[in-house]
Amino acid sequence: MLNRRTILFGIFMYLYTLTSYTYGFTDLKDQPFKIKGPAVVNFWATWCAPCIKELPDLDILGQKLGADATVYLVNFGENTETIEGFMEKKPELFGDHTVMLKDVKMSGLKAYGLRGVPTTVLINGDGESVESIQGMKDWGEDGIVSEIKAKILP
Repeated sequence: MLNRRTILFGIFMYLYTLTSYTYGFTDLKDQPFKIKGPAVVNFWATWCAPCIKELPDLDILGQKLGADATVYLVNFGENTETIEGFMEKKPELFGDHTVMLKDVKMSGLKAYGLRGVPTTVLINGDGESVESIQGMKDWGEDGIVSEIKAKILP
């Protein structure tokens, strides 16, 4: 049975996840970073095989979106040394068309209702979260790129 507190909590969480959460994310130098829409925000980790597999596709997506939107790769829960060490070992996974961030405090759990990685959140130009996609996709495929553009671009 739902009580008033449960209903209010549900409403709060729904409204909270609609707006792009900008607190808690940093660049690799631990400087606060605000995500600006339109954007594709991918949460990943170095220990997550599906995450690693889709990294090159996310760079292709970033290339195809160009200046219209930004693709952010938000590492989930790991420190800079771990991320940079992984990037040095696997440079072929990373290109020039994405922005690397980290979420050491795992604020994405609350902000976007994440249940695991990989999860990708689409954010429109107003900074609103319009869709959360759990799992892998072929992000560079033309059909998927068109769908994303339709959802986040004016």
